[in-house]
Amino acid sequence: MLLLARHGCASFFATDWTCGCKLSILREMVDADFRPLEVEVELWEVGGTKTYSCARPVFYDALDAVLLVYDMSNMKSYHGLVAWLFELCSLVRPPSLKYWDAGGGSGGQPDMDLELGDSRSSEQGILGGRCPVLFVANKCDLQDQQQRENFARNKPRPIPPERPPLVDRLLGGGTGDAFLQPYRRSTAEQQLLEKLCDFVQQGQHTEACCRDGQLHFDFLLWKDFVRRVHKAKQLDPKGGP
Repeated sequence: MLLLARHGCASFFATDWTCGCKLSILREMVDADFRPLEVEVELWEVGGTKTYSCARPVFYDALDAVLLVYDMSNMKSYHGLVAWLFELCSLVRPPSLKYWDAGGGSGGQPDMDLELGDSRSSEQGILGGRCPVLFVANKCDLQDQQQRENFARNKPRPIPPERPPLVDRLLGGGTGDAFLQPYRRSTAEQQLLEKLCDFVQQGQHTEACCRDGQLHFDFLLWKDFVRRVHKAKQLDPKGGP
């Protein structure tokens, strides 16, 4: 079972920052088909720094689930969840394969063995539930109880990002300095962003924090999430979103 974790601050699984990608292997006991089952989980923790933005899409292929961690003390981090989901849905392949003509000539089609994924299937997997997503509100201890309860009851609708990453504008900008011009999204892109905004607002959120050297997290919910991922994978034996 493969899961991808993305965070904008120190992860709730560790106390240090992630440089590039860090792999962790977890074993969880879950109830499946009315019996206990040990599930092995590969957790690919991907850092959010711009330094590694070009390399991130290589980890987006064949995911079974996604964890997105945001900072409760920084609403910009919450709104950024839409941008990360959009990246997962649209950049399954690295930019080098997205724009490179690998078909042996001008206008050729990329060779099938170079394709790392299908962005359309990723979108359908995430929005359709075949690739479960869990949102984790980190640093929840930096808000008082009333603020946290208000946020849980009335999550604001996220604001879509204004423009795609610079690397995409550079590689897809055409001639001259077109990448510096105002970016116009296609109708399909705009519709996807609107769906993702609703998805974040209505999705499953939980809290996490590290206080007094102790980790506070709903591990029962985590086990249930692993169980749902395992069940989704059993229903879709080919794996991946």
